Amino acid sequence: MKNMEIIKKLVGESITESNLKNVDCYVHENFGLFIQSMGFCEFAVKEKHAHPSYMIIIEFGTDDFLIAPRIELKRNYYLSTIISPGVPHEDKGVDFPNYYTIMIEKEYFESQFLLYQDKIPEYKGHQFLICHDVLKMLHLFAFESSKNMKNAKITLGCQTKLLTHWIIRSLLGENYDMRSVSTNERIGRVQTFIELHCGEKISVSDLAKNANMSVSNFNRLFTKEVGASPKNYLNSVRLNKSLNLLRRNDFSVSEIAVQCGFSSLSHFSAAFHKEYNMSPSEYREKYNL
Repeated sequence: MKNMEIIKKLVGESITESNLKNVDCYVHENFGLFIQSMGFCEFAVKEKHAHPSYMIIIEFGTDDFLIAPRIELKRNYYLSTIISPGVPHEDKGVDFPNYYTIMIEKEYFESQFLLYQDKIPEYKGHQFLICHDVLKMLHLFAFESSKNMKNAKITLGCQTKLLTHWIIRSLLGENYDMRSVSTNERIGRVQTFIELHCGEKISVSDLAKNANMSVSNFNRLFTKEVGASPKNYLNSVRLNKSLNLLRRNDFSVSEIAVQCGFSSLSHFSAAFHKEYNMSPSEYREKYNL
């Protein structure tokens, strides 16, 4: 098996080619994708084993989860679990696994994580959600690593960094969701405008003007393309921005309400509670436990 040296660096020195007879392996330096295509991985079911790298398991939403969900699942998101290096664990032997395993080299993962936070928690099976769109990038990584194309090392290095940051952001609750990005030039331009100006006072007529359309035609096209009305989409962008600010503890809740474009603290609190079933202060307290 090619790349066995990298696989051992990621999974552990004791792993053998025989352990991986049911597994398709796609690796590049600091990153590995392991797909159990013909059955379970014989190394994964070893009692109380550990890895020198970070392990992320992404499950695909069947009734028979490898790891029982302990968080609320959402449409268009996969249940994911992360385990830190050196943390003992063992997996179920599933004949037809419906999950992918990702291994990210310890020093590389931590160097990227520290770009977001000052401390790195020890993860012992921590669960988080990751958007379905990550599967596209994982399959692109697998395709690129399986082909001997010119300059593959360059593109795989770029994909490794993007995937690592995608995972870290999802772990921190800052999910990508490319499904909602329209390929229509006018609607895509409006979405970019909303992202940049969501903290300002914006009306649907302002957005329609940006798209050079009538309000009625704009409402209809935007909803068709994005799956949400312009008003609801703007509200969603503002709430997502508020989550990021609440987690960082740099501003008061009142300041965050203003920065995110809400007309008042009460308006912000009501919208937040409707979406997340808790107040902004309760979310901040829960996140920082």
